[in-house]
Amino acid sequence: MSCIAYANPIENARADEIYQLFDSGKFLPDEDVTQMLSEYKNSLASDDTVRQQLHTRLTCWNLPADNAEQMMAAVAFADEYLKIYSQPSPSLIQIDLQLCKTWFLHYLGKNDVLFADLDTAINNAYLLEDPRLIADGRSIRGTILSYMGNFSAALEDLITAQNLYETMNLPYWANVNLGELANSYRRFGDAKNALKYQTKLEQYYLQNNQPFAANKISNEIAMSLEELGRFQEAIVRYQNSRDFLLSKNEVIAAADALVSIGGNLINLNRLNEAKSVLNQAEKQIKSDNDGSYSYMNLYLAQVHYQLVSHTQALEYIQKAEHAFRYSDNARGLNKALRLKSQIYQSLEQWPEAYQSLSAFVDSHEALDKQIMSDRNTEMQTRFNTNKIQTENDLLVQRDKDKEQQLQIMQRNENMQIIIIILVAIILLIVSIFAYKQLMRKKLFRRLAMTDELTKLSNRRDTYSQGKHFLKVAQMSHKPFSIISFDADHFKQVNDQHGHDIGDKVLVKLASICVSMMRETDVVGRVGGEEFLVLLPNIDKTNAIEIATRLIENIADYDWQQIAPNLAQTVSAGVASYTNELELSPLLLKADKALYSAKAAGRNCVKA
Repeated sequence: MSCIAYANPIENARADEIYQLFDSGKFLPDEDVTQMLSEYKNSLASDDTVRQQLHTRLTCWNLPADNAEQMMAAVAFADEYLKIYSQPSPSLIQIDLQLCKTWFLHYLGKNDVLFADLDTAINNAYLLEDPRLIADGRSIRGTILSYMGNFSAALEDLITAQNLYETMNLPYWANVNLGELANSYRRFGDAKNALKYQTKLEQYYLQNNQPFAANKISNEIAMSLEELGRFQEAIVRYQNSRDFLLSKNEVIAAADALVSIGGNLINLNRLNEAKSVLNQAEKQIKSDNDGSYSYMNLYLAQVHYQLVSHTQALEYIQKAEHAFRYSDNARGLNKALRLKSQIYQSLEQWPEAYQSLSAFVDSHEALDKQIMSDRNTEMQTRFNTNKIQTENDLLVQRDKDKEQQLQIMQRNENMQIIIIILVAIILLIVSIFAYKQLMRKKLFRRLAMTDELTKLSNRRDTYSQGKHFLKVAQMSHKPFSIISFDADHFKQVNDQHGHDIGDKVLVKLASICVSMMRETDVVGRVGGEEFLVLLPNIDKTNAIEIATRLIENIADYDWQQIAPNLAQTVSAGVASYTNELELSPLLLKADKALYSAKAAGRNCVKA
């Protein structure tokens, strides 16, 4: 958009100044937005079609969206102008209006219907070779996929967008995208890594006097603290956010902060306080505030369930379940179905409890299949650093070439020598950027495939290699076994000795296990204290022997080197390939065996 604005042969410095103000991301009060859009429109000449289209695009993105009615009006606005600008297709305004429309549909919770338009918009942006719209489209799609729990696809989109924003030197949008990237790491279970990004972003926003952006990232820091079990710190941040929003008369957003406070109070078992806070939020949050409404009802159901008000708990959990289904939020739906089953059990309504539990299992399996699907393998192929780097460099270079061509047409032929020199300088700069981007790509790939604490393969990489070993076993008819093990009573280690000691225990468990395995074996950390060992060409009997030696070595290790009075054991489950077509059933067998080992008293192996 910036390129188009300045390639316009019609001079209009004030209009370009207003446009740059909007594109900079600087916060503007609603009345200023209306006034400046009006000034922008009134300053345009009748034949200035480029800026007239920019005005339409800016208007769409800056329409009010405080409630469902206003969001639906914004969708209608986008649809109206998509009809007006249906030809030629594709066009810049058409793509941007499609992105605007899908963003409002996301906030309305209609995630099941927006992806066709969103994917089309991104594909058309590639056809037009417009790096900015490609970055915007992939950032939006990554944000929505992350919200829906499809983290592998989300990370691919967000990392690609991040590289493009940084290459185009758009720090505000790069920081917005980086915040969503941090959110994806948090939702994926890596809250510690997310917190590092979020803390840096908060400092940047505070230093640049961007209070709304700083408040938003403070909320996201609170979510990461919540994931890390630091509930009181999270409450303080949510309370500060609520005070800020109330000072800006953002009543609904302030009520949303109350919902988050209530959830953390529940985690601290301060149930009466949580109930009072959530009841306050209930006065402001209605069903059209989809995300807040669903979690508010989930937390109210949880409070009433723990306070033995089961009938009221059932009413709230049914509202929460409906809201989660409406917004296609798989993670929230899992929580709601599980709590619903527990409520029915307490009411001794056994058929309903069974149905809810079955629905929870189906939903959970569907989510697991999504996470462990072939998307991970596809991502490894597509998430190729050189490929993404080449695509991004080509897009940016082509965009600059277009701008140069427009400039050359407006200049005298005597300026050709100067233009050749400028092109050479640009190529040098692009080469420097290419090197820096390659370094960043290597870092992102390592982050995407490696567990930060133990340096083992992470869940995604481990499952991907497991699928490969399974496919080899199917084709060669050779054995393949896996060992699933986790630390016994690990929560007690964290509670009694602290998370720092807990981290050292996990690192030592990883070290002991790796030292016992062959170079061809794979050891991965797939959960908090859960590990998975892949053993190609190992049958069930030998796998049991290996697992037995593993738990013995761990039990015999002098854990007091790490902390006084510390003792640590593990339980292990073994499963071997028989006739499984996918990795998921084999993992399920290992998990069942692990549960059997736990039930048998821990510090043992079951197969």
